[in-house]
Amino acid sequence: MPRTVLAVLACSLLFLVPCKGRTGSVTVDNIGLDEGNTTGLLEATSQRYVDAVRAIIRERYKDEYLAIRWEALEAALTNADVARLEYRFVLDGEARVRVYHALGGAPLGAMAQSAFDGPTPAGTPGSPEPPDDLEWPDSHRSPIAEPVDYTAADAEDNAFYSGFSDTDVRARILPSTGSVLEPFDVDGIDRAMDPEFKVLRAIEHDLQSHAIPHGGSIRGAVGGATCGSCRAAMQTLANTYDIDIHLTQMFGSLPGKQRDALIASGKAKLRGRRLVDSESGRSLLARDVLADAREQQVKRGLNPLSLERSFKGIPWRPRSFRLLVPPRQPHPAEGPGGPGSTAPNTDATELPPPQC
Repeated sequence: MPRTVLAVLACSLLFLVPCKGRTGSVTVDNIGLDEGNTTGLLEATSQRYVDAVRAIIRERYKDEYLAIRWEALEAALTNADVARLEYRFVLDGEARVRVYHALGGAPLGAMAQSAFDGPTPAGTPGSPEPPDDLEWPDSHRSPIAEPVDYTAADAEDNAFYSGFSDTDVRARILPSTGSVLEPFDVDGIDRAMDPEFKVLRAIEHDLQSHAIPHGGSIRGAVGGATCGSCRAAMQTLANTYDIDIHLTQMFGSLPGKQRDALIASGKAKLRGRRLVDSESGRSLLARDVLADAREQQVKRGLNPLSLERSFKGIPWRPRSFRLLVPPRQPHPAEGPGGPGSTAPNTDATELPPPQC
């Protein structure tokens, strides 16, 4: 049987079979409907990383780039899961908290390098085509190799983060030397890059360096579903350092009976696969609410206009990421500029002809 399958089975047994000699406990629960402040806390953590990417772009990427490259960075940042966990402990008779923040995936510097200097990603519907005199795709570019040492690459990104301190800690990628936590691949993905694993490793590092005492507790949330590798790491950390861990994960759906009851009551309806409020149309699931908020964060923060940039090969004028939306087609009864107008359509979403 493959090693990863055995590891997953072993991890599952940890939660089904009581084990004598445990010194810590692990509880994982689910949040479905958007209730409480969990979504807001994770959104605030996400903003820290959006701000850091802005700083990286200002410092390292000062040229103009194709719109599709901005889209690639936007997608990578939006799709990376975010985690926020609190380590609670007592020191000198006083209750204290250290908050750990993490974003999943590669270091932000490597993420930006892949988007701006790597091979041109595939287009998406509505993406503006580059002028004919620009190479498409960028076949002259060599694929960007992943950094040999993500640990060093993540450490180099420290200069671009702000607002972190001894009480608000960025959980970066740390070397595995001396760690009892051993991530494994799940579905072909290295789970050492998961945000909750980065946090667990950061807490372990601080325990080993005596920055925080053993015997505390961990409470927090991840903006997705935690995997078998991270569950195994939580149990190992709990057993080794006498810690009680309570993690809340977000699913993109509700149990069928709960969903059906909400729909039958008239409070909710399905819009595609999303469960939304029947009257306002607002997303009801915490995971969807967080995804919407993070998407808007990224669009605002990585908008080329806000960074005083223009798309490569496209004269700027007053544009924003609205450029990536197909232009609105006027109703036949309207003039080209709108109802009762005979002026040319000046909608900001239209693309000008390529400039010679």
